[in-house]
Amino acid sequence: MSQSNPVQRLIAIALLRAGPEDLPCSAGLMGMAIAVTAAINVPVIQRFTPQAEPLLQIALLAGYNLAFLALALWLRGHAARFIQSATALFGTDAVISLVALPVLLFVGSPEQASPIGALSFLLLLIWNIAVVNHILRSALGLGGMLSLGITLAYIFGGSAFVRAASGV
Repeated sequence: MSQSNPVQRLIAIALLRAGPEDLPCSAGLMGMAIAVTAAINVPVIQRFTPQAEPLLQIALLAGYNLAFLALALWLRGHAARFIQSATALFGTDAVISLVALPVLLFVGSPEQASPIGALSFLLLLIWNIAVVNHILRSALGLGGMLSLGITLAYIFGGSAFVRAASGV
C-alpha cells in the first residue's frame, strides 16, 4: 500500500481497499485507535442510552472485542496479527462512527427514526458488518460463511455481552 499515513490506511480499510496487514504493527497506534473510537462513541451512548455509564460500556465492549480477537487469532495460529488486526477493527470503527455520528444525532434513535433514518441505520450496519468481515477474513485467513458467522458473533456478541454485564 503506497499511503504512509495510518489514518489514510484506516480509511482505505473502511472502504475495503486495504487490509489490517497494511497498518504498522504499533501498540501505541492500537491504543490510540481504541481511545479515539471510545471518545467518538461517548456522546452516542449518552444520547441513546442515558441510563448507561458510557465509560463502563466502552470498557466492557473493548475488553470483549480484544479478548474475542485474541482468542480467534490464537485458535487460527495467527496470534502475531493481533496488534494490526485490533488497530484495524478499532480504527475503522472510529471512521464509521465519525460518519454515523451526524446521522445518529440528526435522525434520532433507531426506534424514533423516519424511513430515511431507518434506511441510514441499515446502511451503516451493513457497512460495519462488511468492514469487520473484511478485517476478520484477512486476519484469520478465512472465507465464506464461516468468516461472516465469526463477524456476526463478534459484532452482536459484543452488544449482548455489554448488555448482560452492565444490566443496560
